[in-house]
Amino acid sequence: MFFMLILAAPLCGGLFYIAALHSGLPPRRWAVLGTVFGPTILPLFMAKRRWSLVCARGLNDDLLQA
Repeated sequence: MFFMLILAAPLCGGLFYIAALHSGLPPRRWAVLGTVFGPTILPLFMAKRRWSLVCARGLNDDLLQA
């Protein structure tokens, strides 16, 4: 079990690095957090990504336009 955690840590760090690059967040910070905490940091990442989008576009702007 411990061996699987050691293998999963760099994988999570790499995935968070790519996701942070894609969404415009600081990639090294999210890579380190992903390596240390693994997939448990995903809700925080999603909230930060959403908040970054809201700050950039404003509160009254629609994300989906019909």
